[in-house]
Amino acid sequence: MMSIRKKLIFSYAAMIAVPILLFGLTIALLGNLLIKDALPGAGGGDGKSGHSFPLSSIRDLFTGRNELSSGLKCIAEHDPKLLSDQAFLTDTGSKLEEVEAGMIVIRHEEVTYASSGLPTDKILANLSDGRMKAEHPGPPSGDQWETIPFLSPDGSSGKLVIVSDMKPVADFFKRLVPLVLLTLLGALIVTNGLLTYLVSRSIIKPLYALKEAAGQIREGDLNHPVRLRRQDEIGQLGAAFEEMRVRLQASLGAQLELEQGRKELLANISHDLKTPITAIQGCTDCLRDGIADTEEKRQKYVQMIAGKTTEMNRMIEELQLYSTLDTGKLPFHWDTVDLTAYMIQYVNELQLDPRFSGTEVTFTSSAGTEQVLIQADRQKLHRALMNLADNSLQYMKGETKRLQFSLDEEPGGICLLQIRDNGEGIPADALPRVFDRFFRAQSSRSPGKGNSGLGLAIVKQIIEAHGGTATAVSQTGEGTTIRLRFPAWKQDRKKPENGGIQ
Repeated sequence: MMSIRKKLIFSYAAMIAVPILLFGLTIALLGNLLIKDALPGAGGGDGKSGHSFPLSSIRDLFTGRNELSSGLKCIAEHDPKLLSDQAFLTDTGSKLEEVEAGMIVIRHEEVTYASSGLPTDKILANLSDGRMKAEHPGPPSGDQWETIPFLSPDGSSGKLVIVSDMKPVADFFKRLVPLVLLTLLGALIVTNGLLTYLVSRSIIKPLYALKEAAGQIREGDLNHPVRLRRQDEIGQLGAAFEEMRVRLQASLGAQLELEQGRKELLANISHDLKTPITAIQGCTDCLRDGIADTEEKRQKYVQMIAGKTTEMNRMIEELQLYSTLDTGKLPFHWDTVDLTAYMIQYVNELQLDPRFSGTEVTFTSSAGTEQVLIQADRQKLHRALMNLADNSLQYMKGETKRLQFSLDEEPGGICLLQIRDNGEGIPADALPRVFDRFFRAQSSRSPGKGNSGLGLAIVKQIIEAHGGTATAVSQTGEGTTIRLRFPAWKQDRKKPENGGIQ
């Protein structure tokens, strides 16, 4: 499709070329149309000849006149005796009449021959004033003549006057010129009007569509796409406008989702904080009112207060950590880590953790005892693994609890770390969103778990900062597998900068 610039250039060129073309066609057509009028006889008499004069006849008229005039001039100069021959004069006069002309021969100041119908007296009166030619300013009309002196064989001087009737030509141009001008004016109006309408319509119509779309966006309606189906500058503007609409819609959707998530977060945190606070308040009331009347009871209430305080502190710490990760302000301290040795140490730590007593925690590696090097922040990676372990522990309800860690190497230098549990699993409809912020797979909350919905979101942030990915595979009732992939470390690879390994 042509650009607007090319369209304008084409329209301007057409505004010039089309009227010129129509003007030429008009001249050709009108030149072949017969202009009928009552034409006077040769010399301007009052009779009606009934001749028709198209443009070709006008051309023939002038051609015949020029030929006869040239011949008479030659005779007057070289053979003037023929101007005394009545037969020659009569024959020549007839030929002149055919081209709406005539002649007058004067000898010894007397007219010896004059074509019929000529205003002889008028012409002679003008000749007596010394006019050798008739001069008529402006368009040709009436009679025009030219006087040619000659010398007779007897030595006397004479004059040959060739008279041309210009009225047919004048009538022709009187009709032709207005028609041509009107046609040219009409061609200019039609051409310019049509081209202006077409070009302006091709510009204004999509602009109105963009205006309407802008009005819809102003009112907050982002559901109507802008499809101009053009390849020119306005089409590019429409495509940019549509891209802006899509981005605004996505941004608004993300903002609404974030706002909804924040509301859910506040509700969840309020609920989670209220539970331990209520428990702490109950314990303090018991201690204050003397219900705990033995040392054993007092220690029990103190331990409950300490546990609930620890739970509240963990929730607040989790919120602070996620907020820092989300804004990209948490520093990472990179180190070359042997993931095999790191996981062996980590699993040993879990096996000694009282919370995992009764849970079978194991680690296997396809590389055996060989080193599997990655670039990692040991502390942040430990936090991500602890979040995964705690999350698995919360949802393992069977008598036999198993938490399995395995390390494999994939093609392309990828390290795959998998964490499997035999918990309740995650519903299929919730699986794609388990790493989203503030998302909880279960609509009903289990009291006492203190789950803010940020644990797995923090895991995803930390793993992606390591240049890796986190995915989940699960079947309800059979458990969940979390797969963490890291780029294997090479000496020529740069350290990641909170955004992945380069």
